[in-house]
Amino acid sequence: MDVTVVGAGPVGLVLAAELALSGAGVQILERLAEPSEAMKAGAINVPTAEALDRRGLLPAAEQVQREMLERVGSFSRTADDQPPGGGRRAPGSRFTGHFAGMILDADLVDWSDPDLAAHTAVDGGRLVPQRELEELLAEHVARLGVPVCRGVEVTALDDTGDGVLVGTTAGPVRTGWLVGCDGGRSAVRRLAGIDFPGTDPELTGHLAVADIADPSVLADGWVWSTRGAYRYGPQPGRVVTVEFDGPPADRSAPVTLEEVQTSLRRVSGTDVTLTALRGAATRWTDNARQAATYAAGRVLLAGDAAHVHSPFGGQGLNLGVGDAMNLGWKLGAVVAGWAPEGLLATYDAERRPLGAWVLDWTRAQIGVMRGTPRRPRSGRSSPIC
Repeated sequence: MDVTVVGAGPVGLVLAAELALSGAGVQILERLAEPSEAMKAGAINVPTAEALDRRGLLPAAEQVQREMLERVGSFSRTADDQPPGGGRRAPGSRFTGHFAGMILDADLVDWSDPDLAAHTAVDGGRLVPQRELEELLAEHVARLGVPVCRGVEVTALDDTGDGVLVGTTAGPVRTGWLVGCDGGRSAVRRLAGIDFPGTDPELTGHLAVADIADPSVLADGWVWSTRGAYRYGPQPGRVVTVEFDGPPADRSAPVTLEEVQTSLRRVSGTDVTLTALRGAATRWTDNARQAATYAAGRVLLAGDAAHVHSPFGGQGLNLGVGDAMNLGWKLGAVVAGWAPEGLLATYDAERRPLGAWVLDWTRAQIGVMRGTPRRPRSGRSSPIC
């Protein structure tokens, strides 16, 4: 096998597809027996949409967006549409993102600036949740004939200089290159001995879709208080909570209905009652770390295996897809023999500084959010996580 990718999330799927298109023999090993149902990213940015467009996948993503917008539209309880931060959006203005809940209005941008002008037919991001994105990418990978071996955990690795011998729960695997796309607790990164320095978490957040007995007690959009913040919407039952009380006691414990309800009650100052969780809820922190290198011999890292940070701004998924697109053609070229192995040094040189910038950007948002408590405000925007 030319390349073994560890991790069947969006990053691993994109990378495997790019390698297959280059003619490389590639397989995916995934620890989970079934795809995760946990809620994660809620949208893709322009570079990710461009990547999908280049592979003919954008129409499928846009269909997902249409279905999402129908659900969001059915949830609207007010006639006007307010951005986070309390300021009213001007009629016809276009949301393009936010910084710590402060709206970024695309209509205030000078799009005649050549550095900002679109260079492709893709004119914006798309509201595509990670689960749906994984489904369409899995179908893409299947069409390319890439095997996905689920329920297989990596337990050891030995870089022999001309390949990597990988120990797994399904037996040994010999591969030319090994790429860890296996998340923030990457086994590949740990076994390769790659350091993961950074800053410890100071907050705990929750993301869930729940059945709510008394939703009228919650304000739409973001609401801030001295206890933290919460967001209700934009989909029915979708809640996000943020508490600046340090990391959770046990990050590995399943997220329960009671945990989400307690957090929501605490930050909202209400006695809101959740009756059921729809799907698996997610617990997250502002743990911010980056691998000391993205490449060590024939072992490489991409996505959360290379960098982790808070979900504010929705950069994690998109940053990882960018890693995969950058590494995919380079590793494919090396495997095919028309580029020297030295080309792979540009992967670390190009992607690690960008990852460091995103970590600083998300840390800055946390710093703003931890500042002077804001007057409770509410509003609508695209999901931040």
